[in-house]
Amino acid sequence: MKFLPLLAFAFLTGCQTYSGSQTYTKLSVSNHQGDHISEWIAEGHVSKIEHGYSIKAIERHSGAPNKVVNRYPNGWRTTVIGPNIVRQPVDKPAWLVELDAEKK
Repeated sequence: MKFLPLLAFAFLTGCQTYSGSQTYTKLSVSNHQGDHISEWIAEGHVSKIEHGYSIKAIERHSGAPNKVVNRYPNGWRTTVIGPNIVRQPVDKPAWLVELDAEKK
């Protein structure tokens, strides 16, 4: 019986609650010369890994010469790797705000 509280604590530490507010992070990737390679918008937690970051991407802008914008409304688990990566917090993208408003 004395191990019951410890067992309950072990199961509760894995619980995650949804706070209702997501954080968004922009990751700008450039090469050693400073040329823009790509830009990612991540939703939620950004995890540092050995050579980059593990993210749930919702938007990607590719660099030159063929610039392309990809959007992932449901998110896409991916890894951002590059020689220079700059992280900065951003607001929720306007297209995602509009999409959420349409769902209501």
